[in-house]
Amino acid sequence: MELMLCSFLWCFLAILVDAKPGEIRMDEEETYWPDQDIQRALNNTDRESWLYYRTFKRETAGSEHTCVYAKVSENQPIGNVYEFVQEFRLGKERTSPEQTVTLYATPYKTRTHADKRNNENAMRVSRRKGAENGKRYQLVYSDYDQCDILRVLDESNGHACELYLHSNAVDGGVPPKCESVYGNACGKDDASYKQQVYYSWCKENMEGTI
Repeated sequence: MELMLCSFLWCFLAILVDAKPGEIRMDEEETYWPDQDIQRALNNTDRESWLYYRTFKRETAGSEHTCVYAKVSENQPIGNVYEFVQEFRLGKERTSPEQTVTLYATPYKTRTHADKRNNENAMRVSRRKGAENGKRYQLVYSDYDQCDILRVLDESNGHACELYLHSNAVDGGVPPKCESVYGNACGKDDASYKQQVYYSWCKENMEGTI
């Protein structure tokens, strides 16, 4: 029993050593600025996207949020504000209850290089249009077609990430370039960095309902 316990601890420690946390410096590195135009990402012709996985879990009353689906409303932005509708399920079953909420995103530049950047690279999201406060998201990477990676600045001391795939791409899984950037920016070599949110049945059950 003692030998088995030691072996288990050794394996556990080995996993911890192999796991590589994300590197947040790329969020502000000028080399990546062309991939961090938040308005260009929001103006994607495919207005529907799915949260594929993220580095943390979100729950309501003990039920995990799954099948998180976002759709940017038509004729956006109005002023500098984007309206979008988010729908998700509470639980991992096909019959889990659905929740729908209308949200408003206001793009802005993060402070570090605000005077040098040509484009906004982050957004503040709130349930109330025109709100001065809200949940802050920073665009780490977008290919402006299939994939977007967001840093959730108010989670995990600013290290949390979410990876979104647009509806036209979600069936094919995460593109290699996006997978690579996510690993470098958000963490890799440990399952905890990829908390599953999207399931194969999500799209058929929810897309087009909002």
